[in-house]
Amino acid sequence: MAANSTETVGWYDAPNVRGSIDILWGCVLVLSTALWTVLHLNIPGPNDSLLVVIMRKVRWGIFAILAPDLLVYFSAMQWEAATQAVDQMHRLGYKHWTLKHAFYANSGGFVLRSIDYRPFPITSPALQYLVEAGYIECPTITEEEIWDKSKADTFAKCVALVQTAWLAVQSIARAIQGLAVCPLELFSLGFVLSTMMSYYFWMHKPQNVNVPTYIDLKYGSVKAILNQDGNTPVDDFQDTPFDFAEKPMQRWHRRPTLEKFGLEEGPLQRMPDDKITVINLSRQTWILVTVQAMVHPAIHLLGWNHLFPTPTERLLWRIGALVLASGLPLATTVRITLMALGFKGHRSLAYIWIQPTERPAGWRPWVLDIISTLISGCLVPARLYIIIEAFICLRRLPVSSFQTVEWTAFIPHV
Repeated sequence: MAANSTETVGWYDAPNVRGSIDILWGCVLVLSTALWTVLHLNIPGPNDSLLVVIMRKVRWGIFAILAPDLLVYFSAMQWEAATQAVDQMHRLGYKHWTLKHAFYANSGGFVLRSIDYRPFPITSPALQYLVEAGYIECPTITEEEIWDKSKADTFAKCVALVQTAWLAVQSIARAIQGLAVCPLELFSLGFVLSTMMSYYFWMHKPQNVNVPTYIDLKYGSVKAILNQDGNTPVDDFQDTPFDFAEKPMQRWHRRPTLEKFGLEEGPLQRMPDDKITVINLSRQTWILVTVQAMVHPAIHLLGWNHLFPTPTERLLWRIGALVLASGLPLATTVRITLMALGFKGHRSLAYIWIQPTERPAGWRPWVLDIISTLISGCLVPARLYIIIEAFICLRRLPVSSFQTVEWTAFIPHV
């Protein structure tokens, strides 16, 4: 049609195809937006440089990609710890205490100042102990003030939710019309499913707060308080002088060989992101975490009959998807079986965290630890292969992968 033609046309449909770059760009955009908005790390220390903060986000970002189920588990434990903290503060009569206050406290938002120690953050259990004993006043910071400190990008989260919904609707529509859904789209769907669950558990946690709230002791000296209450020796602590209030509530601990990784000599200047002060998850929270942990890897099984570039790649995808889908049921079955036999060894989580327990005589404490570590050791390479294959298989895809959905087919004809 000539550029200067006076002829006009009505609605003009685009070609009913999409290119490889469209698939790649669409999935990468969904993944990057979800990863950017999902991380809710604790408040940085006073001496943390910009590089330290960035590297911490990169480290947890890699963790989120390799083990999104564990990220959901951590966010769920933080949710549970915050919920229990709110209930405890309400029992003490402080009805203004909300989930935002509890999340803020557990992320290092309240820093205690005294005359005998450098300022250090305290979590909800230590805060409750000090308030109940009358050593400090209950913080009067409001929910609005806490949220004003947060730099949570609500718009970016809304964009991520819209992108996720569109990817899910599009994938379902492609399956209905018999069009191929490529492995990268399946991987993206599985990842954003975990992201949405983390959003839910972290919806009340302030994000990217840089400056904490300082609290002063009424009597100035921490040692005097601890000596008076009989918590001695006062200098025998690992993280803060109030370990006696916080540690009993901490279910998972770093393995002793990794205990000081990223931590300075106490009192801590920053609350570690993996320090969760909660003993057990409620039934509702446990169900949400478990369902997500089973559905997310099962999504990769939908690519079972996908036409991969080579038969070997298809076989490896099937093996990787089966390993990921069976990881949680296998680990749970092994743990329940050993416990039924009377075994009470050390539970391991990705080798980094352990849950020490007592053991009866005659059992070796490292059995369950080794089994858990072996299961984790199988999950990591399976996850890595799924990630790599999701991208490299773009070099050869079924022809129907490039066809777009005929949305008009879903409109009832009159």
